[in-house]
Amino acid sequence: AILILISLLLSTLIVSYLLEQRRVRRIFLHESIVAIGMGAFVGLVVRLYGGAELTQMLSFDHRYFFNLLLPPIILNSGYDLKPKSFFRNFGSILTFAFLGTLIASFVIGILLYLVSCLRLTIPLTFLDCMIFGSVLSSTDPVTIIAIFNQLKVDPDLFAIVFGESVLNDAVAIVLFTTLTKFHGEETSLASILAGTTSFVTVFCGSLMIGTLIALITALILKHSHLHKHPALESCIITLLAYSSYLLSNSIHLSGIVSLLFASIVMKHYCYDNMSVRTRRTTKYMFRVLSQLSENFVFIYLGITLFAKAGLVFSPGLTFFTIIIVLISRYASTIPVSQLLNRLNPQPASLGPLIPSNHAWILWWAGLRGAIAFALSFEMDATTTAPAIRTTTLIVCVVSIVGLGGTVGLAIEELGVRTG
Repeated sequence: AILILISLLLSTLIVSYLLEQRRVRRIFLHESIVAIGMGAFVGLVVRLYGGAELTQMLSFDHRYFFNLLLPPIILNSGYDLKPKSFFRNFGSILTFAFLGTLIASFVIGILLYLVSCLRLTIPLTFLDCMIFGSVLSSTDPVTIIAIFNQLKVDPDLFAIVFGESVLNDAVAIVLFTTLTKFHGEETSLASILAGTTSFVTVFCGSLMIGTLIALITALILKHSHLHKHPALESCIITLLAYSSYLLSNSIHLSGIVSLLFASIVMKHYCYDNMSVRTRRTTKYMFRVLSQLSENFVFIYLGITLFAKAGLVFSPGLTFFTIIIVLISRYASTIPVSQLLNRLNPQPASLGPLIPSNHAWILWWAGLRGAIAFALSFEMDATTTAPAIRTTTLIVCVVSIVGLGGTVGLAIEELGVRTG
């Protein structure tokens, strides 16, 4: 099973290299889409001709995802931020990440509940719909960011999409964790207030842990002679960053929030205290681990389409969920962009804070990916969980192939500045 996964990963990277060499930017030809396609093919072969043991070994395990594959992606996301563009657009990024994610989650939850009440799909409780909404409010634009890097799009647009996606995942996970605590309880004003308090507490506590560990790391680097031992220095920095993730998870906070802010603060305060070799090592090591993890995740998504046992396909739920996800992304981007433009008027010579073509690319960047799919596996307490997992998987694949595969064309047609 491991040999199959390594072979798939190697094949994906080779195909990606060939596409990059030939500068192929056509529709539906990208590294993540290639990984999903290869994974789906192998999953189908295993489903038809493989034994039960091999199928089980290749199945997606959300515990491995959260503990091994997700941390390198988050660590590199925070460490690789372009601080100038990021902090220049910090207000817009926070607005999209918090307000936008909450809007998307509630729109998905309420519309799915209405569809369920009209008996157009399987029966779902209101809380199930809201939890499902928090799962699908998590965006994962790895494909979009890779294409943005290739095309060298406008740095402000890149910063907003990148920052919004990273913080959006953190908000969605905290929201999901908060809502699942109330499963089996009646919804009341007291539970809503308790949920809001829990959300704020978890987010702020996780942020403080990540920041504290990053500052401790900075002090260790400043008041020691680790710079004389670059290999040891690189190992300590990596392990301290990872410890922030594990510590938060162990005390029921959000590891993703802690690791994100630990990496951002480390880049700001630790980077100048590192030796030159450690700067290079951490920069490229985090990128390599992140790229390997991302491709592993997409391969797993493809394999799971056919090889995962216990998936339940509901045509009605799948169809309406795809439509509702597109509507919710519109509600969380276009109106929010207009609100930001009204609250932050710009001189006529500069144009609006967020131009309309940037707002539409933000809508296009609303891919659902591995984080949403992994969160769906945490919904073990409901009888509708298998159908929700299957629907989430299909939504992820459709959005990555459909939106991720056409974003290059959208950038060209909308006249977004590149190069």
